Amino acid sequence: MSASSGIRRRNVPSAADPETFPTSSALETLKRFDVYNKVHDDFVQKRQSGGAVTLVTAAILAMLLYCEVYEFFSVEILHSITVDTSIDRKLPISLDMTFPHLRCSEVSVDTVDSAGDTQVDAHGGLQMHNLDAAGKMSQGDPVAGPGDCWSCMEAADADHKCCNSCQELKNAYNDKGVPYFHILDSAMQCRSSIGCKIKGKVTVNKVSGNIHVALGKSVQRDGKLVHEFNIEDIGDGFNTSHYIDSITFGEYVEGLQSPLVGTRKIAGAGSWMYHYYIKLVPTVYISRWGTTTYTNQYSVTDSARNVQVKEGELSGLPGVFLVYDFSPFLMKQTESVKPWSYVFTSICAIIGGAFSVATLVEMALSSVLGCL
Repeated sequence: MSASSGIRRRNVPSAADPETFPTSSALETLKRFDVYNKVHDDFVQKRQSGGAVTLVTAAILAMLLYCEVYEFFSVEILHSITVDTSIDRKLPISLDMTFPHLRCSEVSVDTVDSAGDTQVDAHGGLQMHNLDAAGKMSQGDPVAGPGDCWSCMEAADADHKCCNSCQELKNAYNDKGVPYFHILDSAMQCRSSIGCKIKGKVTVNKVSGNIHVALGKSVQRDGKLVHEFNIEDIGDGFNTSHYIDSITFGEYVEGLQSPLVGTRKIAGAGSWMYHYYIKLVPTVYISRWGTTTYTNQYSVTDSARNVQVKEGELSGLPGVFLVYDFSPFLMKQTESVKPWSYVFTSICAIIGGAFSVATLVEMALSSVLGCL
């Protein structure tokens, strides 16, 4: 037999050659690396109780995670009290009130404070808007056309045959000495503007004072505020029914309670004077973003009385008076939020605890079912 027919050794690379399979060896090493012990599938016993425990654990885990995330995004308000030393600060008052049965021309809005500063007739940003019978903004009283002659109603006489505007109608009643307030809601000359909405902002000194909406035209005489009106005009009453849609002392802060918002007062017969006594607590609100807002929390008590007495006399001025005074303390409210590390550690604790408890429950169930 020739040497060519003998056994030949194939030229294959040596397994010990470090350059032969460097990538494959590194991949196998990475696959074998694991810090947790693994149990081979042949040694795992699968039971229905284990599946039920897994589903219940997943549901509880989802609920706990939701509650934890919700708690993380909630804001906690921290409260502290100090003495208020910012006496030179101004106080902006934002007001939105509706008088459904008072024409804007019949009242004035004024502010008076203990420092002697008086703002007359809606100065400082307050606006007065006439309302129609439906409570909507009025376009004004109707205008009589050429040749029209509107009735002067109860004031009609030889001198007053035609009253083609609301003012002419009121003048006719005044000339005759008859009260006219009871016909303003029904007279065609006036019924397009039977109510008044007062809205806007006025800035006052940070001292005790009042802002009021009262009968008549206000003027200052000898340093005093005087309301001018003809008492005969309100012989049939002065309807001061009102709604307070919003009122803010200081800057607006969302979520801060306002006891007067939503107040509804319906006046009966006569002329009513309403007083709201407001105790302001200066408040500094610091948001989670670091922005600072100066506002005021307040408590309120109110009183009401009919100031119209017999023989057309008045024992007070019909209207609505917001009388405010300040507390010497400053309330500081600070928004506090939890750090991100809180939610991470809480989620890890929840997951670890849930799996540990689930394992114990599953072991207990397996032991009980194994004994049955």
